[in-house]
Amino acid sequence: MLSRSERIKRARITLMHGGQLDRNLIAPQISESWNRCIEFGLDPGGLPPVVQVTAKELREQRQRDELVHRFAVAQMQALYQQIAGSNFMIAFGNTQGTVLETVSDGQFRDSKPGKSIVPGSVWIESLRGTNAMGTSAAIGQPLIVHGEEHFFLSHADVSCFAAPIFHSNGELAGVLDASSDCRARHAHTLVLMQMAATHIENSLFLKQQERHCMLLFHSRGELLNSVSGGLISFDASGRLTAVNQRGREILSGLPVRPGAAFEAIFDTSFGAAFTQLADHPHPTLRDLLGSQYAVQWANPHKIDARHLPLALKPGLTARPRIGMAGFVADDPALQTELIKVERAVRLKPPFLILGESGTGKEIMARHIHVASGRRGAFVPFNCGAMPEHLFEAELFGYVQGAFTGARKEGAAGLANAADGGTLFLDEIGDLPMSSQVALLRFLDLSEVRAIGATQAQKLDVQVVAATNIDLEQAIADKRFRADLFYRLSVVQLTLPPLRKRRDFHALAQHLLAAITAEIRITEEALALLSQHHWAGNLRELRSVLFQLSLLVTDGGIEGYHVQQVLGGTDPDAAGRPQIGLRGLITRQINELLRSNGNNISETAKALSISRNTVYKYMRSRRLN
Repeated sequence: MLSRSERIKRARITLMHGGQLDRNLIAPQISESWNRCIEFGLDPGGLPPVVQVTAKELREQRQRDELVHRFAVAQMQALYQQIAGSNFMIAFGNTQGTVLETVSDGQFRDSKPGKSIVPGSVWIESLRGTNAMGTSAAIGQPLIVHGEEHFFLSHADVSCFAAPIFHSNGELAGVLDASSDCRARHAHTLVLMQMAATHIENSLFLKQQERHCMLLFHSRGELLNSVSGGLISFDASGRLTAVNQRGREILSGLPVRPGAAFEAIFDTSFGAAFTQLADHPHPTLRDLLGSQYAVQWANPHKIDARHLPLALKPGLTARPRIGMAGFVADDPALQTELIKVERAVRLKPPFLILGESGTGKEIMARHIHVASGRRGAFVPFNCGAMPEHLFEAELFGYVQGAFTGARKEGAAGLANAADGGTLFLDEIGDLPMSSQVALLRFLDLSEVRAIGATQAQKLDVQVVAATNIDLEQAIADKRFRADLFYRLSVVQLTLPPLRKRRDFHALAQHLLAAITAEIRITEEALALLSQHHWAGNLRELRSVLFQLSLLVTDGGIEGYHVQQVLGGTDPDAAGRPQIGLRGLITRQINELLRSNGNNISETAKALSISRNTVYKYMRSRRLN
């Protein structure tokens, strides 16, 4: 077994002669840095260039990094008290490798290396070779560079300990470095440096995220305010804005990325957590993987009405809270399904979405795609609209001349288009039995072979299927394969019909806002709408809201407007102009026709009706 010094000697001989470095001789971080230095064109047998910024440039860089510089100076003073007398120098460098501040023992300050580490000196790796400050900044990790591990031998009499510091958005803010005579190699120094760097990061986090709702959390309450505690912040709608490195480690396996919803991480809503944290002396939160944490607000003085989730604010004109899927999702049954998605999606199982027509199955499928973080495309495929003989060609593609009528150049197929992304198989219950066999083979093997091709191609596809029919009954009727059902329904999601949703008011407000931001709706009107059966679910509600928006010229949608569209009597309607349902539909369709240049298809699509219905009410206009 070679000693450490012998391994370093052999590695340096290889370096000086331009050989391939043996990773077993020195630490990977050091060997990788040496290789980068060679690529930079540095000569290990030469002397590093001495680069020093001017006094003016130093002032400008200190001003630009004023916040992190201020926090760093405070920690450097505290750190110096712990290692004073041990012949150390502590330095803080910015992201450009410029030393902004130093504090040191007199003996080291007067030494040759001490005189080279001064405010304004530049220690970027591409100029000064492997050194703790420059290399730590390059790799974004804590690092020890001891003696001859430095690229240039002129630095071989120094040991350096460095820890990077990050902004709340994850970008590098600077590096904290401690240097000493290489004979004074203290193993605990790097730990102290990392703790000091974490203190600086936490101070930065609290300052940079102070306008958001910030939480401290830890599995042990007594460690909440220690460097081992997590920090996470959310905006007023419950969307994650930042999380510190320790918080990311604690919540490993959960979607702790900017924009993630509170409910995608914790097992309660943002509003409920807000209430608990405000009222409970020792609040706790449980994440979606089952771990429980002691929590507290990091900025309680900032938690006022301006930071309340909109769903908790009084008044009828407040916008609804938008759920984690980008749509209103305050219904408990829907929340349960969304939490199921967040728990399962990273494992890439097939999803089967069940629900009545119009309940938002494609919206849920698109949410699964977004939640998965997959970079490929979301590719929808309507199984019910595809003739049986074309199913495999459309889904798996075909080569040139595969069949009569095939395109000359062939086609890749929709499964290929979804490689790296999500394939959404809508109306899967309408798929013919022969096509079900082909789909089952694709699900089992995760590969496709184009029609006429001899080679199969492996694909990485997230499969999501949806249907509004009872598949178990279809299996009993021999219309759907049981093995395909079990393969597709690894994670089964059931969307509630609109008439059973407990967030109807918020949902109607959200859909209305998507149609027009200018019109509000009263509580009376919402109450009347909520009593409707809504056989067409979201599609029908969207159509009715569109009709209602055409009735309002100023003010908001009132209860009598709803009665005009959906029927019923209004005791206060005397003297108000009444418009029959047929007349209302006629006016709506024809106004939309005028606005889009009499485009029949666009009008039918906007109103979720058939082209024949549009023609019918066009004829009504002419007859009237």
